[in-house]
Amino acid sequence: MDWILHKHGAVFEGSRTYPSFIESVRKLIDLKLAEIKFIMRCITTALLLIIVSSKLNAQQQSSRIEIVHANDLHAQHINGEDIQRLKGNVMFRQNDVTMNCDSAILYSATDALNAFGHVFINQHDSVHLYGDLLDYNGKTKYAIIRQNVKMIDKQMTLLTDRLDYDFAKKEAIYTTGGHITDAENKLTSKIGYYFSATRDMYFKKDVVLVNPQFVMKCDTLQYNIISRKAIFHGPTTITGDKNFIYCESGWYNTETNKAEFGKNAYMKSDNQLLYGDSLFYDRPRGFGKAINNVKIIDTTEKLIITGQYAEHLQKEKKTFITNQVFVTKGMKDDSIYMSSDTVRTLYDSTGKYRIIKGYYHAKVYNKQFQALSDSMVYSGIDSTLDMRTKPIMWFGLYQALGKRILIHTKNNRIEKADMYLDAFLANEEDSIRFSQIKGRDMFAYFRNNEMYKIDVNGNSEAMYYVRDDKKAYIGLNKITSSNIKIDVKDRKVNRINFIKDPDADLVPMKDVNPLEARLPGFIWHGKERPKSIEDIKRPRDPEPIHIKSEIKTQPAAKPKKAKKPRKKIFGEN
Repeated sequence: MDWILHKHGAVFEGSRTYPSFIESVRKLIDLKLAEIKFIMRCITTALLLIIVSSKLNAQQQSSRIEIVHANDLHAQHINGEDIQRLKGNVMFRQNDVTMNCDSAILYSATDALNAFGHVFINQHDSVHLYGDLLDYNGKTKYAIIRQNVKMIDKQMTLLTDRLDYDFAKKEAIYTTGGHITDAENKLTSKIGYYFSATRDMYFKKDVVLVNPQFVMKCDTLQYNIISRKAIFHGPTTITGDKNFIYCESGWYNTETNKAEFGKNAYMKSDNQLLYGDSLFYDRPRGFGKAINNVKIIDTTEKLIITGQYAEHLQKEKKTFITNQVFVTKGMKDDSIYMSSDTVRTLYDSTGKYRIIKGYYHAKVYNKQFQALSDSMVYSGIDSTLDMRTKPIMWFGLYQALGKRILIHTKNNRIEKADMYLDAFLANEEDSIRFSQIKGRDMFAYFRNNEMYKIDVNGNSEAMYYVRDDKKAYIGLNKITSSNIKIDVKDRKVNRINFIKDPDADLVPMKDVNPLEARLPGFIWHGKERPKSIEDIKRPRDPEPIHIKSEIKTQPAAKPKKAKKPRKKIFGEN
């Protein structure tokens, strides 16, 4: 028997198999269950909508301004509007905001009020507002407080003449000048914005931040009360007891006293100025760092140092400069110019005299003398330039060599040059002829930047060309002695005194081969001689470099390991 199944039942049709009938009934039951589930979902959704709607209505009803208390209340109908006048211990409430005042006018239709005298507003016991006059819109939750305005938000207090406050967004603004204080700082500005949710503050025009350790003045300042971090834009000055900072962008953490300054930034401490594209300063450590286009100026010592990276320890008066380092010492006409891969400056034990140490590929240029060495030290104690590790020095037509060369200056003019161990002095007569003097140690004396005397001590040898009155070569004089004293006139050997065991021999010019007339150890470095200031300037590294500072904080103690003895680098204690 067959059945015809319909949506709402079944009818007999004819003869079909019994299993087909069972399957059809099962499908009908499944369909009915699906319909029941669908109807239940619709009912549940409708109930939820009713509940949400009722809650929204309740919230809307509760969001209106409520009168909590007043000693006197008088209702009026003016110009088609219902108003209520309240006096004496007046108190309103709207959600989490309560308002107190001496008297008020409540506009029921617009849900707004005007409050007068001893106005006090409290939002969730976190923001407290005081003033003499209040205009408040209950629909937008926007308040305007005027006259003797004070806002207290936890650690921060604001004083101003007018304050606009959005209670919905918890944002405040003043445009008539404000004065803000917290535990340590006092800030004033013409315009201010305050965001209570994030505790961020923005200030513009004549901004002044006074801290126990400094005074900051800028055009625009962002300050967060929680982090105590101030971010500034535009011309900014920070004045402390011992330093002054100028920049046009940067930040300063008033709690940690760490800062970063950029855009035309410089720092002044005592008689020193530090410039750089970016300056970093850690006040507790007295540590400063400068990156790119670094310049250090000491007006007292007439000293300028430039480079691309520098670090400075204020208390220790130590400075580290690297990458394209260039030093200028003295006035323009008689300055001593120095360059090297790295420069360190520090002061002697008295703290009065500066010491400048140059490491690796050091070069010196002065109108009267020039020099090269792998390392050199300039000491302000006696105005000496100490060069070690293959030093070479030039003055006039002379070239000086030795394992150590010490140049004595006065007012940036050379007075004496000491050459120690394997000292060698050569004078270029022409392109192939060289007069030469060598010995264990040698001392050259100068007057008016001209060498006038040479003392040679130990294993002294001399080989110099002799000329007649017409400056024609006569021969080559070869001399050996324990010690030799030489007088120089017009940059030529004028007279020689043999101190002990002299041996002299004049070789006629016809018997002299200029290319073989060389004392042991002779090397002419004429091509390496700096001929101008530009010759000692180093090009800037094309790629950024990773700097390993020589100024470090003391690391945590570690177990000591046995180390092999090493040779000290010149300048190390």
